[in-house]
Amino acid sequence: MATYDMHNLVTINEAIKFTLLLSCLINILFLGMGSIFVARRGGLFYLLHKLSFLTSERARLTAMYDNPFYQDKTSHFRALPKSESGIIFLGDSLTDLCEWAELLKNDRIKNRGICGDTTEGVLNRIDNIIEHQPKKLFILIGINDLNQGIQVLDIVENYHLILRKVKESLPNTQVFIQSVLPVNYQKFQRNGVNDKVVELNVILRELTKEFSYQYIDLFSAFLDINKELNSQYTIDGVHLNGQGYLLWKKIIEKDVNDEI
Repeated sequence: MATYDMHNLVTINEAIKFTLLLSCLINILFLGMGSIFVARRGGLFYLLHKLSFLTSERARLTAMYDNPFYQDKTSHFRALPKSESGIIFLGDSLTDLCEWAELLKNDRIKNRGICGDTTEGVLNRIDNIIEHQPKKLFILIGINDLNQGIQVLDIVENYHLILRKVKESLPNTQVFIQSVLPVNYQKFQRNGVNDKVVELNVILRELTKEFSYQYIDLFSAFLDINKELNSQYTIDGVHLNGQGYLLWKKIIEKDVNDEI
């Protein structure tokens, strides 16, 4: 009996040793693969950059959500009465700064724009939009992401999450994705951002096909001969003046006021 127990003990010890060895080999393999990946991306500098980016991104999001204006606006939106026949305009300052109901002569319109908002901010508050069960939803968001250095694919990922939630929760809502507007480089010093805007808009057009939504091309209508935001529609190079909103109205008026 003692011999049998000793034999079992030896077998167990060998199994434990084999498991530990296998675990070490797997860890070494993953470590090696990770090292190769980091080395190909730029070595230690790449790793430090990614860690720095994640830290700054967390700080950026914390700052945005802790922003009193953002908190006040989202709190205000949550307190408003719900209406299941509404038309919601969702976005950043370009949406926030317009009196849409008056401009389009439609008192069903609800303005849910927040100055400074991003795709991450919209994703953070999309549940409140869904609670209102709008008949139509017009979305324009993304320029603040680009101006903050957020990569196009990260913006698209947020868009995808937003649209997926809307599709699942509001299957009967008409959704319109409006193209991101360009900026004017003479008035708003963000050279190169318009190339990113073009890249983003191309993907947004494809997203509308994926979700069977409608794409509205604002971008082309606002361009000047330099492929920038036409100066007649802006004072600071990124936001719109009265003439800019009149042009926007002309583009979307039929989609807004047509009955479903």
